[in-house]
Amino acid sequence: YGGKADLAFIARELQMEVDQILPASNAAELLGLLEVHDGEGAATQLGIKVSKSLAKGKKKILKEQLPHLEPFRTIIELAKTKPKGFNIEDLINVLANKTELVEYTQEPEKLRELILDWLIYSEILSYDGDKGLFKLRMRKTTNSST
Repeated sequence: YGGKADLAFIARELQMEVDQILPASNAAELLGLLEVHDGEGAATQLGIKVSKSLAKGKKKILKEQLPHLEPFRTIIELAKTKPKGFNIEDLINVLANKTELVEYTQEPEKLRELILDWLIYSEILSYDGDKGLFKLRMRKTTNSST
């Protein structure tokens, strides 16, 4: 499509209604991958880069972009304050105090899935399913002393 396409056309191609693809186009806009004007979506330079990247490259870009977006920013901030990990209830307590994020507290299972789908995939957080705890992933360090 040359990096541009009408959202209604994309929906027809996917055999979906436009309102079914809006959440994905909104997410792509928030991530800086897509710009939408008058119903037409255009891939940004970053969006084109993502589309041409292998999985590792996509993860790297997500890892760079997600910390700038809510609710991911708040989730990462919580993880930084809880090095031993946090559970969904901890996160809901934090989100409930932020008016613009309170909607995320309504469905804890969807919130857990959001974290798994985005922050675990992008390797920002790790998850211990047995304990139900999320933690910041430890960065690999190299020992450069000789």
